[in-house]
Amino acid sequence: MRVLVTGAAGLYGLHTLEALASQQNILRVYGFDDFSRSFPREADYMACRWGEKIQLVKQRFQETTVKELNSLNIDVVIHLAGYNSGKESINTPEEYFLNNEYGTFQLMQTLMRTKNRPFLIYASTIEIYGEPVYTPLDENHPVNPQNVHAVTKLAAEKHVLAASKWCNYPVLALRFTNTYGENQDICGYTSVVSSFIDRALRKEPLIIYSSGDQTRDFLYVKDAAQALCMAVTRQTSLEGTVINVGTGKQTSICELAEKIKRLTGSTSEIIKLPCEKGEPHRTPISTGPAFKLLAWTPQHTLEKGLLNTISWHKSVRSI
Repeated sequence: MRVLVTGAAGLYGLHTLEALASQQNILRVYGFDDFSRSFPREADYMACRWGEKIQLVKQRFQETTVKELNSLNIDVVIHLAGYNSGKESINTPEEYFLNNEYGTFQLMQTLMRTKNRPFLIYASTIEIYGEPVYTPLDENHPVNPQNVHAVTKLAAEKHVLAASKWCNYPVLALRFTNTYGENQDICGYTSVVSSFIDRALRKEPLIIYSSGDQTRDFLYVKDAAQALCMAVTRQTSLEGTVINVGTGKQTSICELAEKIKRLTGSTSEIIKLPCEKGEPHRTPISTGPAFKLLAWTPQHTLEKGLLNTISWHKSVRSI
């Protein structure tokens, strides 16, 4: 089996390449990325010892052609490329639209003209649900995205699902919870986990918006990568479905801050500021019948995942 991974240099991409390469039934893995984001540095990434199975290509996923996909004889495409900050998307909405929504539309149209019609696994997000109408959030929950990022992810998901419905194209959408881990962007618009770890290591205040009682389902990236690998091998039973992917465990932002302080041995102060717009209070998820077909369960506790992530932060920052 030959797999193409878009967004290969991102948070999900690095770990997905490694997980796929460890599978005996995977013959070749192609990683596409244009290295447009601030981290990792292209030279460092390209210098990694990936092994014979993996081939990296510096290329925008939108520029992938039918001829190229046919020549590579691709069986599966894992579409991870996408900008993923709600805050950033408000400041650069057109960039998010062109990359996340229109770019995915272009990719989908290209895939439909290929010889193999490779199985497309689209990495979506539970942010498309917005403020919960009911909890836990199942796959049938109404969608009401609260920022440009979430809107573009939902629109892209709709494009691929429409291809499944009207053109009988094999697709799967995985809606991931709050994923964190090694190789996450540590510059610019960072996630709450990345921000807390970076600030804790620098002994700077950890900033919490609102009371800190709001909860999230934090998913370690190596577990997310394994879910993607499981999806690759279970194409037939999963085609045309949407699946929530998370740990099923909620952690408050206050708990997260205290845990990161303890694990880093930091003396950072915890500061609370007024709530930001578009932030749901709780995001517990539930899963439907298709989740059982995925045959996946997370293998890392939050503490273990955070320890691995903290170790990585120390290796890339001079503290």
